[in-house]
Formats: sequence, C-alpha cells, structure tokens
Amino acid sequence: MKLNCVKNSASVPEHCYVIRLARPPKDFSEKKKILPIQLDEIFIPSSDDRRAIPPHLSVWVEFLTTPKQAYNFLLKNKPNSDKKLVIRLPVSEIRKIVGIADKEKTYPGILNVIWVFLEESVRNKCPGAKGHSGITGGLFEKSLPDGLTKGQQSKLRKYLRSELAKLASNDCFLLEEEKLLTEKSNKQE
Repeated sequence: MKLNCVKNSASVPEHCYVIRLARPPKDFSEKKKILPIQLDEIFIPSSDDRRAIPPHLSVWVEFLTTPKQAYNFLLKNKPNSDKKLVIRLPVSEIRKIVGIADKEKTYPGILNVIWVFLEESVRNKCPGAKGHSGITGGLFEKSLPDGLTKGQQSKLRKYLRSELAKLASNDCFLLEEEKLLTEKSNKQE
C-alpha cells in the first residue's frame, strides 16, 4: 500500500488507522477490556498539542509507524513512560463523528486527521517518523464553530472526547502484546 503523505497538513486517507498510546487501567491485563470512560482523558489535548500549528492531538498512521516506534518517540521526552496501551482508531470513523453542542446544534465533520510532519532531521533518521499525524478540529478552542457559549463549547469538546473514547475502546491492546499478535499473524501466513 502506498500512502500520499507528501504534503504537511493534508488529510490522511480514509482507509488508514491511527494509533495513540495511553496508560492502561490497572485491571486491563486481567480483563483485556476497557470502558470508554477510562479513555476519555487521553483525548484532552496537552499544552504542546494546543500550541502546535495547526493545533492537533498527536497520533501515528499505523501503516508507517509501529506501536513500538511510537513508544520510542514517547520515551525520548518521557524516559519512564507507562503509556503502553495501544489504541487503534479508523480515520474514516473519526471523520464520521458528529459533534453535539445542544439539541439544536450539531456539527458533522468537525474532526479531521491530517499529516503533521516532524522536523526533517527527525523524519529522515528515525524509524516510523513519517507516520506522525494529528486529529484536528473541535477538540481545540480555536477550531470550534462561532456563536457557541462557553458552556456549549465545553459540552461539545467533552462530547467529542467521549465519542473518540468509544471508538478507542473497541480496538486496544498492550504494547507487549504487539509482538505476540505479529508472531501469531506470521504463523498464519
């Protein structure tokens, strides 16, 4: 599969999946299941996310970046990171989310997934760097539709986070399991 990631801020193709890393709940190893409410906070943009141009929630296109490579990028900034829960999100489903501010105000297409290029020196030297991308749109104050009250803005952002968390709860695994999943699929081929 060839991906067109030649332009910064261009949309990531619909058929792609993106991954994001999070801290697993304490009972995840035992239950192998996660509730959406346990993931809500991972979709709150960090101050770095909000300052970025354009503002985006960092994710990685799975075809170009393995979970281990994404984790290695995380370790460069946070050497003791415990974010070993890998969540997979289909780009097409992210874009289908309709934002709801109240009963009369709905916003289809309020989220997008775009390429967010890392610095060229990093992009050319680090495995997986070319998969860096970002979820943009209604998670950020500056990207919200005009005419909303502060309460409606807050409700809309919270709703979008909960919808992303629902998607994420359907497809997640621990980083250590990636090796097992890869080995299993290789044996089946």
